[in-house]
Amino acid sequence: PGAGRDRELLDLLSAELAEVKDKYLRALAEMENFKKRNNEDTVREKIYAAMPICGKLIDHLEVFDQAVSVPTEDPQFKNFLYGFKMIRDMLYGVLEEEGVTRVDIKVGDLFDPNLAQAVETTADPEKPDHVIVKVAKKGYRFKDRLLRPAMVVINLKPAPLKEAPASESGNKPNNDNNPNVA
Repeated sequence: PGAGRDRELLDLLSAELAEVKDKYLRALAEMENFKKRNNEDTVREKIYAAMPICGKLIDHLEVFDQAVSVPTEDPQFKNFLYGFKMIRDMLYGVLEEEGVTRVDIKVGDLFDPNLAQAVETTADPEKPDHVIVKVAKKGYRFKDRLLRPAMVVINLKPAPLKEAPASESGNKPNNDNNPNVA
């Protein structure tokens, strides 16, 4: 009788040991997956760490770009602007080294909502539908991500006017069932 009980106890302990071992191996695998994900997140954060500051700099550099593009005939002012243009070019160079590139969008291109944002529309029946007619602001990428979409004006052909269906009693609508009409 004692041997059967020992066998049951041994089977019970073996089952418990297998369960604990399975839980241990699962926890170990989860920990390894967590470490891997955490490492990937850290690498991704390092790759895109400069993205917010690059986005802010682009906006300010475009204002700076407009300021140094002022036309002038004054030779002294031209030299002054030339120096600032060199500084602007160096700043754009730094952004390019960090991975900032312009989104290539031109007038005449078909509107792509993944790269541009329509800020206005025109209705020119001579131009194709959804074509870009003006680039208001350039778009930029940061490495493989969109930093800022291009701000564009697109053409939307006017919808053809639909003629109202004529009523059976001529051009005058039947208002017999409408209590609001006298």
